[in-house]
Amino acid sequence: MTVDPKVVLGPVHDRLYGANLEHVGQSVHGGTWSELLKDRKFAGVDRMYLGLSEGLSHEHPAFGVVAPWEPVGPDRDAVLFVHDNTTFYTGSQSQRITVLVDDGRPHGIRQGGIHLRAGDGYQVRLVVRGQGQAVQVSLGDVTWIIPRVEDRWDVFERTMSPARTDARGALSITVTGSGSLWVGCASLMPADNLEGHRRELVEAMEAWRPTSLRWPGGNFVSAYHWRSGTGDRDLRPSYVDPVWHLLETNDVGTDEFIRLCRLIGTEPELTVNMGSGTVEEAAAWVEYCNGVEGTPGGELRARNGHAEPFEVTTWYVGNEQFGNWQVGHVDAETYAQRYLAFARAMREVDPRLRLIAVGAPAELYGRWNELVLRAAAAEMDELSVHYYSIRTEKMEAPPTAAELCLPKIAAAHEVEAMLDATIDVVARHASPPVPIAFDEWNTYVGAKGPDFIEPYDVADALYAGSLIHACLRRSRYVTAAAVFNLVNVMGSYMVGPLHAWEWHPSRGEYWVPRTDGDVSPPSVWKTPTTLVLELLTGRRGDRVVETRVDGPTFASPARGNLPAYDAVPTIDAATTLAPDGGTLYLSVVNRDLETPAHVTVDGVDGRADARTWCVTGRSALDRNSEEHPRAVTIEEGVWPAAATTLDLPPHSFTMVEIPLPIASERRRE
Repeated sequence: MTVDPKVVLGPVHDRLYGANLEHVGQSVHGGTWSELLKDRKFAGVDRMYLGLSEGLSHEHPAFGVVAPWEPVGPDRDAVLFVHDNTTFYTGSQSQRITVLVDDGRPHGIRQGGIHLRAGDGYQVRLVVRGQGQAVQVSLGDVTWIIPRVEDRWDVFERTMSPARTDARGALSITVTGSGSLWVGCASLMPADNLEGHRRELVEAMEAWRPTSLRWPGGNFVSAYHWRSGTGDRDLRPSYVDPVWHLLETNDVGTDEFIRLCRLIGTEPELTVNMGSGTVEEAAAWVEYCNGVEGTPGGELRARNGHAEPFEVTTWYVGNEQFGNWQVGHVDAETYAQRYLAFARAMREVDPRLRLIAVGAPAELYGRWNELVLRAAAAEMDELSVHYYSIRTEKMEAPPTAAELCLPKIAAAHEVEAMLDATIDVVARHASPPVPIAFDEWNTYVGAKGPDFIEPYDVADALYAGSLIHACLRRSRYVTAAAVFNLVNVMGSYMVGPLHAWEWHPSRGEYWVPRTDGDVSPPSVWKTPTTLVLELLTGRRGDRVVETRVDGPTFASPARGNLPAYDAVPTIDAATTLAPDGGTLYLSVVNRDLETPAHVTVDGVDGRADARTWCVTGRSALDRNSEEHPRAVTIEEGVWPAAATTLDLPPHSFTMVEIPLPIASERRRE
C-alpha cells in the first residue's frame, strides 16, 4: 500500500456521514420517542368479534375498547365501552366508559406491555371528561386518585414511581359508580426523558453523531403533511399511515425533530411531500422552519415556542417518485416539471436553500436521470441516489447468514460500479455535472414489515466501511451519504424492548403492537456498522489523499441482486489528511474471512507511533444484541513506529491515526 499525501483526490464532505430517520416500525415511536403507550389518543379500531366473522355469540368481550387497550371489569349488564365519535378531545374519537349499574366494582381500561422498573419515575398525563366521579389511575403497584372529574375536558398530570419491578407492567384508568367517563388521550413517559426523547439513546449517540439526519422519510413522507405535526401534541390528529400501515400519532413533528438534532449535534435535513403534497405546502414548511418574525410561518413557529428560525438549509424535493410503490408516483418528465415548481416556490421563501432532486441509480427506471437532468439540472444542487445491496428479503428460500457473509463484504464493489455509472450519466446530461447525494444505503437481506429488523453483523460493518471509502474516492462527485436507518428499522442503533405485532384488518388495515406477555427492560445497543461509522466520522481530515493498494483478490458468489465477482480486492483502504497536514487518517478493510493481512505502508516514512482502532469479531457473523450488547466493540491499539507492516485481523475494519514528521517537528517547536 502506498499513501501519497501530496495527491489530493477531493474534499472530505461533512455530509458523507449522515443517517435517515423515517417514521416506520419502531424507528420513531418505540425508538427515539419516549412514549410508552400505544394509540394514546384512541384513534384506532376495537376488536369486534371472536373468531373469523360475526355471529350471535361472537361479540368480543373488548368490543368498544380501542385496541390495544383492554377492558377492566367487562360486564355487558354493568358497563358499556364505546369508541365515541360524538364527544372527543382530539381527532374524531375518544374512549368512553359508561357504568350502567353501580355494582361497586372498578370498570375502565388498561394497557399492558410495559416494563416498569422499581423506583423509576414515570410521567402520567390524562385528558379526561366525566360526570363528577372519582378516577383511579394505577401504574404497577402504585395508585393515584383523581377525586372528581367534571363535565369538561381537563388535563391531569402526576409522576408515579412503582415500588416493584414488573416485566408485565400496566397502566389502568378505572371508575366506580354509575355515569360516563371519556378519556381523550393519555401519555406515559419515563420521567428522565429529554423533552420527549429517549435519554439513553441520546447518550449512546455521543460516540457517533451523524453529521446530518434526513427526516421524515423515505416513503413515509409522500403521505405526510407537516402541519398536522405542529402545536399541542395532545391535539394533533392520529391517522393510519397508508405507506407502512401503522398508526401515526404526529407526536413527533418538526419541532421535536429539530430538538432531537440539537440534542445529538446533527444537521437537520427535510424531505418535502411531493406525493400527496402541494407546492404551497412545501413553501409554507420552509417558511415555518426559516421564516423570521412577521412572516406567517415564523409567527406560527414562535407561537409553538420557537422564536428563532430553525435554519434548515438542506431540503429533498420528493422521494423515489420513480417507484410504483410511492404515493404520487409519476414519470420522469412530469417529476422534472413538478420539481421546478416546488424548487422555485421554496427558493422564493428562502434563496439560501440546498435543493436535492430525486435521482436513480445509473440509467434505471426509463432513463430517469437523463430526462430529469435535461429539464431541471440548472435548478438543482444535488441529485439523490438510493441503493440497497443484496436484496434477498423477498426470496421464498433466502440464503443463510453464512452464505450471505462473503457477498455482503463484497457488495461495496458493486456500489462502486453503480456510483461510477451514475456519475457518467450525470456528466453526459448536466453541465456542469450535478453532485450526487447518496442519501439511502445499506445491505438489505431479511428485513420485513412492519418492523424491518435487520440483525447487522461484522460483515455488514465491513460493507459500510468500504462503501464510505468508495464515496471518499469519488468525493469530487459524491457530496453526501446517509445510512438507512438510524434506529431499529434497518437500524444503526437498536432500542428495546422490541414489539411483537398483530394485524387489524379493518378500517384502514394496520399493525398494532401487542401488549401481552413479558416485556424486556429498556435497552440500547449499537450494531457493528455503527462502530465503523463512529471511527470514520470522528477521525477524519478535510481532504482525501491518494491510497494505492497492490494485493490479492477473491471471488464472491451471486446472491440476491448481487452478481458474482471473480476479483474483489481483499484489502480496501482510504486516507484523509488533517487540515494542518500533520495527521493522516488511514482506514483499512481486510475482507478476508479467515486470514490476517500484513500490509506494507509506503509514504509515511519517519512517522511516530500511531494509534489504531479495530472493529472485528471471532467471525464475520458476530453481532451485538439485546442479550449481548457488547459482543462486538472497538479495540484500541498502537502501530509502533518501528513496525515494518500494518497487521490486520481477518474480517476487520481498522482506523489508523498516523502523526507525520511535520506534526512531530511542530510539537518540538
